[in-house]
Amino acid sequence: ERLREKNKERRGDMLARLLRLGASRQPTWSLDNVGRTVPASFLLSKADGAVGSVLFATQAGERKDETVPLDQAVSKALAEAKAKFTETLEVHVNLATDPKRSDHIVRGSALLPHGTGKQTRLAVFARDAFDVEKARDAGADVVGGKELVDAIRESKGASIDFDQAIATPGMMSGLASIARILGPKGLMPNPKKGTVTDDVVATIAEFRKGRVDFRQDKGAVIHAGLGKVNFSRAAVLENVAAFFGAIMLARPKGVKGSGAQGFIKSVALCSTMGRSVRVNIQDILNASVKARKKLG
Repeated sequence: ERLREKNKERRGDMLARLLRLGASRQPTWSLDNVGRTVPASFLLSKADGAVGSVLFATQAGERKDETVPLDQAVSKALAEAKAKFTETLEVHVNLATDPKRSDHIVRGSALLPHGTGKQTRLAVFARDAFDVEKARDAGADVVGGKELVDAIRESKGASIDFDQAIATPGMMSGLASIARILGPKGLMPNPKKGTVTDDVVATIAEFRKGRVDFRQDKGAVIHAGLGKVNFSRAAVLENVAAFFGAIMLARPKGVKGSGAQGFIKSVALCSTMGRSVRVNIQDILNASVKARKKLG
């Protein structure tokens, strides 16, 4: 506690500490001003020869379980972006679900009001010439039927140059031969995701506006990119609120409790290369409710 208080200005930094118990058995602190990373050889050389040396690390200024309001969390996460490339603002939601239970599956999609900042390449699998033409006119990057399936199968997936796949219902039987290629990449069209549809124009429009699909992983965590760090703070706030609202709407019936209780364990924001910031769950829940009301 004294160390955290002493290093408030370095809030969040991992500080190396060396506790030496000399002949007098009185503890003394050293290595107070090291950087965020220190070579192990340097630390070991400092500990070598000391009587009862104990080397450990502590996080300056804050506890691991501390949470902050959404607006502060966004500001902190954006401030952490110091890489030479434009980092993505990520959200990681830890759920209190059991992914092994069929009634605890969490999946869905969110429409981000300000998009993701990334141009998504869309592929449309359609058999009917009319659907193919509509998909092209709507702005699909890759459109095809049997010939597109054959190209993917023959190249064993090497020819895939799209990020999302949409298919018409009549084309699904033709995708069976490449299901083992598309599936592991998360590209297999799925009716539950809304990517198997007769209205390909509307689905393409959704992705162009900023649709993000999500699904919990084996550890019951949802990961997603909600924009770039060069977005305005207000835009990021609205994207985060919209995404969290979609997660709440995807709450499985098998989860006990109501609202976020019994469903959400923790929410963290971070830039691609930055440290994470834990968000107050009630605050982000209130923001998501306001966002839904605003949309009407």
